[in-house]
Amino acid sequence: MTATPPHPSQFRLARVQVVNWGTLHGHHDIPIARKGFLITGASGSGKSTLIDAISTVLMPGGSVRFNAAAQESAAGSGRNFVSYIRGAWRREADVDTDSLTASYLRTGATWSAVALTYRTGDGAAPVTLVKLMHLRRGANANNDVSHLHLIFDFDFDLIDLEPFAGRGIDTRGIRKRWPGATVNPSYTPFARAFRAKLGISSEAAQRLLHRTLSAKSLNSLDQLLRDYMLDEPDTFAMADRATSQFRDLREAHRVVVDARRQVEALDPLVGLAEVRRRGLQQQRELQEENDHLDAVHARMTVDLLREKLDEAYAQIGLLQTAVDKTSVEAERAAERTLDLRVRLETTDGGRLSTLRLQRDAAEADLTRTVQSRSRFDTAVGSWEAEAPTTAEEFAHLRAQLETELRELDATVGTRRNDVYEVVRALGTLRSEHRQLIADRELLARRRSNLDPALLRIRELVCTAAGLSEDMLHFAGELLEVRSEHAEWTGPIERVLGGLARTMLVPDEYYSRVAAVVDAQHLGTRLVYRRVRTRSGRPATPASGDESLVRKLDVRPGPLAAWLQHHLAERFDYACVATVDDLRGVPRGVTRAGQVKHGGERHEKDDRYRVDDRSRWVLGFDNETKLSDLRRRIGEVESEIARLQRRQELLEHAECTVQQRRHAAEIILDTTWADIDVEAAEAAVGAIEHRLEGWLQGNAEYASLTLDLARAETEEKEARAAYTAAGSGLERHRGDVEHTRQRLAEVEAHADSAVPDGIDKRIRARFDAAARRPTSENIDRLLHTVGRTITDEHRAALTRTTDAERRITAILTAYLAEWESRRAEMRSDAEYVDDALAVLTRLRNDGLPAYEDEFFRLLNDQSSRNIGELARAIRRAPGEIRSRIEPVNESLRRSPFDTDRTLRIDVKDRRSPAAADFLAELQRIVSGSFKEEDRVAAEQRFEQMERILERLDSGEPADRRWRQLVLDTRLHVGFIGVEVDGEGVDVNFHDSSSGLSGGQAQKLVFFCLAAALRYQLAASGEELPRYGTVILDEAFDRADPAYTRRALDVFTRFGFHMVLATPLKLLQTLDDYIDGVAAVSIRDKKYSQLALLPIRSAEEPRE
Repeated sequence: MTATPPHPSQFRLARVQVVNWGTLHGHHDIPIARKGFLITGASGSGKSTLIDAISTVLMPGGSVRFNAAAQESAAGSGRNFVSYIRGAWRREADVDTDSLTASYLRTGATWSAVALTYRTGDGAAPVTLVKLMHLRRGANANNDVSHLHLIFDFDFDLIDLEPFAGRGIDTRGIRKRWPGATVNPSYTPFARAFRAKLGISSEAAQRLLHRTLSAKSLNSLDQLLRDYMLDEPDTFAMADRATSQFRDLREAHRVVVDARRQVEALDPLVGLAEVRRRGLQQQRELQEENDHLDAVHARMTVDLLREKLDEAYAQIGLLQTAVDKTSVEAERAAERTLDLRVRLETTDGGRLSTLRLQRDAAEADLTRTVQSRSRFDTAVGSWEAEAPTTAEEFAHLRAQLETELRELDATVGTRRNDVYEVVRALGTLRSEHRQLIADRELLARRRSNLDPALLRIRELVCTAAGLSEDMLHFAGELLEVRSEHAEWTGPIERVLGGLARTMLVPDEYYSRVAAVVDAQHLGTRLVYRRVRTRSGRPATPASGDESLVRKLDVRPGPLAAWLQHHLAERFDYACVATVDDLRGVPRGVTRAGQVKHGGERHEKDDRYRVDDRSRWVLGFDNETKLSDLRRRIGEVESEIARLQRRQELLEHAECTVQQRRHAAEIILDTTWADIDVEAAEAAVGAIEHRLEGWLQGNAEYASLTLDLARAETEEKEARAAYTAAGSGLERHRGDVEHTRQRLAEVEAHADSAVPDGIDKRIRARFDAAARRPTSENIDRLLHTVGRTITDEHRAALTRTTDAERRITAILTAYLAEWESRRAEMRSDAEYVDDALAVLTRLRNDGLPAYEDEFFRLLNDQSSRNIGELARAIRRAPGEIRSRIEPVNESLRRSPFDTDRTLRIDVKDRRSPAAADFLAELQRIVSGSFKEEDRVAAEQRFEQMERILERLDSGEPADRRWRQLVLDTRLHVGFIGVEVDGEGVDVNFHDSSSGLSGGQAQKLVFFCLAAALRYQLAASGEELPRYGTVILDEAFDRADPAYTRRALDVFTRFGFHMVLATPLKLLQTLDDYIDGVAAVSIRDKKYSQLALLPIRSAEEPRE
C-alpha cells in the first residue's frame, strides 16, 4: 500500500537536471524525495554547484548570488555564468602575464542547461522550469552568454534540448518542437509565469526563498528581518534621485554664480567707461581748441594791433611838436657857443691856439710811445728776458736776440723731420688699427680663424651662388691641433698653411661655385678644391706615431672622412725636435718651423715668426685668435696714444719757437726812441707848463673860458634833447610801420572761421593767462595757452589710456573665462559699450531670471526631494511595523513553545548619525521660501550641497555613513516577545542577545519560517502552496538537538526541506529526509552524483 504523500496539494521540487554546469560535465539527473532531501559530500566536491544551478533558474541573473552561503563571510565567490558554463575547475599562474587564469573543462562552443521539475501529491500535472544557456567559441564574458527560459507542463527530459542548443540556441526550432511550452528569452515574463503556476505570491517571496539559501549564519532577529524580510528601503533611490536632480539645481546655482561673477567682473567697466568717455570728450575739445588756437590768436592780435595803431597815429603829432621845439632851442645854444668861441680864439693874437696844438701833438706822441713800450715788453717776456731801461741795455738785448735767431734757423730742419716722422708713424698705426678693428668685427661675426679677405671672398661666392656659408668650409676650419700638442701648432701651421686656406667645395656645389669664381674679380688669391665625398675611396693610409696627422682633430661632418684620408695621404709629416732628427725622416718639420718635403726639398718661411698667433688659421673656433687680436689692438692703441703725446709736445715746442721768432721781429724792428716813455712824458710836461703860465697872465680869457664851458654844456643838452625827440619820433614811426606791417601779416591769417563756442573757450584761456592781453604779450600768451592745452590734452590722453588699459585687461580676463562672449565683444576698449550692454542685460534680465530659476528649483527640490526623503525616514519605523504585523499574524497561528506564541516588536534605534542627518534634512525643508530671503536660500543651498555631495561620494567613510543614515532597517531594532495563553508578555528577547546558540537559532528560524509562510501562503491559509525551501551548508556547526529544533520549525510550518550539508548530520536528519545525493570529485575536475536512499520506499514518478 502506497503511503500518502505529505501535503499533497503543495508544489515541491521533485527532480533536478543539469547539463554542462560547472564540474558537473554532461547530463546529470537527480530525483528529489518529497519528504525531504539531503545533498552531501566533501568540501569542494560540487554541492554548492548543484545549489547554484537551482538558484540560476529561480532568480534573475543580476540578482542570483552564487555560492550564497560562502558569501556570508567572504567578499565574493568569484563564480559567474561563464565559469559555470565553461566548467572552471582550477586557477593557475600564467607565465606570460604573471597573473592567475582559470582552467576550463569546456573551451569551445558550449551549451548548458538546468531543469527543475515540481510536483504536487494530488496527481496534478508537474511543472518543469528550464534555463538554457549557450556560449560561443572564444567568448568568455557574461555579456556573451545567450539565455532562453522555458516552462513545460510535464516532466521534461533536459537532454532533449541538445539538438536545439549545440550550435547556438534555436528558439524557433524549440517553439516548433514544443508548441505548448512557454518560451521567453528574458527572465521577467518567465518568472512571472512560474510564480503564478507554483503559487509564489510575489517577487519579494521569490527573493526571500533565495536568501534562505544562506540562512546558516542567521543568529539574530535583526539580521533576519533586516537582511531577509525587509527589502532595501526606497530612501536609497530617493537619495539617488535627489543627488541626480541636484545636479540641475547645482547647474542653476552655477549659472547664478556665473552671472553674478560676470556682473562683478564687468561692473568696474561702468566707472572706467565714464572716465574714458570724459577723456575722449576732453581730447576732442582740446584738439578743437588746439586746431583753432592760431586763428583765435590771429583775431585777437588783429584787434589789439588796430587798437594800438589808432593810439600811435594820435601820438605822432605830439612827438613832432616836441622835435620842432627842441630843434629851435638847439640852434640858439649853438649860436651862443659859436660866438663865445670866436671871441676866445681872437684873444692874444692866437697864442693860446698854438700852445694847445703843441700840447695835443705831444700827448699823441706819448700815447704812441706807451703803446710801443707795451708791445716791446710783451715781446721781451716771450724770451723770458728783462725789459731794458737804458739805450745801452736795449743795444745789448738786440745783439742777444740776433744770436738766438741764428741758432733757431739752424735747427728748423731737425724739428720738421721729427714732426714728419711722428705724423707718418701715426698714420701707419691708425691704418693698422682700422684694419685690426675690421678683422676683429669680422672674426667676431664668424668662428673662423681664416684671413678676413678669404672670409669676404667666401661670403661673396656664397651670396652669388645662392649657398649658405656653412656649405663651403676652408680646410683650416675643420682642423684643430689637439690641446696636448699645442706646442706644435706653429710648425704644423707652416706645413698645413696652404691646405688650411683652401676652400673645400662638395661635388654637388662645384658647378655653381666655379661659375661664380670665374665671373667675379676676387681681389686676392683663392684656392678651392672639388671634393667628391660620394665616390668610394681606398683605405686611409697609416701614419707614424709622431706624424702631425695624429696631433690633429678633424671636425665631424660630411667632409671628415675625405679630410682624414687626404691628411694621411699628403701630409704625413713627422714632428721632430732637431735638424738631426729631420734627416732621418722622409718628410718632417722641426719646432723651429723648418719643413722637409719629399725628396731633397726643404723650406723655412720666416717672413713671420713661427709663434706669431695672428698668422695661425687652424681651429674649430677663433676664440684664441680673437684674444690675440684684442691684445694687438690694445698694443696699437697704446702706441698711438704715445705718439699723439709726442706730436703734441713737438707742436707745442714749434709754436713756442714761432712765438719767440715773432717777438724777436717786433724787438728788432723797434728803436730806443720808439719806447722812451720818459722822454715823451717830459715833452708833454714842458708844453703844459708854458700853457699854464700863459693862462695865469690873462684874466679875460679865464672869464670867457667859463662862459664857453657853460654855453657848450647848454648846447650839448639842447642837442641831446633834440636828438632824443627826433629819435623818439623816428622810433614811434618805426613802431607804427612795424605794427602796420604786422597787422597786415596777421590779417592775412585771421580769416579762418572759428565756431563761437570754441572761440569763447580759447579767449577765456588767454584772459586767464594774463590780467590784460596786449599786442606785446599776445604771442607769449599764445605759447602759454598752447602749452596748457597740450598739457591738458596729455593728461586727458593719459587718463583715457589708463582707463582703456584697465578696460582691456578686464575684457581680456573676462573673455578668457567666458569665451562664449567672444561673438559679442573683443578684448579691446572699443568694445566697452558692447560689454556694458551685456552687463545691463545681466543685471536687468539675465541675473534675475537665473536667480528666479535657481530659487524655484531650490524651493521645489527642498520641499519635494529633501522633504520626501525626510518623510520617508520618519515614516520608516511605522512602515516596518506594518510589514512585521503579517509576520506576527503568522506567528500567532503556530506555538513557539508548548504554551506560548511569539510576537516581534519593533523599537526605534536611530543612531546619532542618522538622527543628525534627519535633523539636517528638517532644517533644509523648514522655514520660509520667500523670494526676497536670498541669503537664507543660499545657506539652504549650501546645506543641501554639503549633504547631497556626501551622499554621492565614493569615499569608503562616506559610503558607510550613507548606508547608516539611509538604510532605515538600521534605524529600528527587533525584540522577540513570548506571549502566554492569556496574552501576557512573559519573556523578551532583544534580538538574540542573552540566548544560547540553539535558543537563538530556534528563535530566528521560527521567525524565518513564519515569514516564509506569510509570503507564500494565501491569506488565511495555514499551508503555503509552494513548499520547497533550500538551505546550503545548514546546521554544519550546530548540535543535533538544535538542528532538530530548527527543522521541526520548518516542518511544523509545512515546508519541504532540501539541505546541502556534510554527511555527518545524516543520522540527525534521518526523520526529515527521504533521500540523499552524494557528490564526489574525480581528478579534481569532474563532479559525480550518487543516490543513497535512506528508505526503500520511493514515491512513484509520473
